[in-house]
Amino acid sequence: MKCPKCGAMLTALQLQDITIDKCHSCDGIWLDHGELEKLRSTGIKGVEESLEEEYGNPPAPMFSLDGYLRCPRCVDQGLRSNYVSYMQPVKMDHCIVCFGMWLDKHELDKLMDDKQQLDSVKVDKGMKAMFAGLRKRIKI
Repeated sequence: MKCPKCGAMLTALQLQDITIDKCHSCDGIWLDHGELEKLRSTGIKGVEESLEEEYGNPPAPMFSLDGYLRCPRCVDQGLRSNYVSYMQPVKMDHCIVCFGMWLDKHELDKLMDDKQQLDSVKVDKGMKAMFAGLRKRIKI
């Protein structure tokens, strides 16, 4: 697959049982549908740093692409941008066909930190009950 940002080839890297596609040119990361949730459930800190320690950061030729970002899986499908996260905003580019997502350098770690911060926030029982009721109503 090619990097949607710079056009370099993405490298498939293993982190536990999750395959992460990384661009060694711009340091962006492609996650297939469901991989972010798997990563967040591991509780690993410093994912991007861990990948560089384990696999290094070999030199890669820098390319330049014009126009909008394209999905590396669906090729001709453009990626849409949204800001996600509660604690620190992260611009995530996602595909509406395969539901994969592109994260620029350091954005994955921000999303992982965000999850850990949310998990550490103490919410009183009344709020937990209210959100549980809402979840049932909207069937999440």
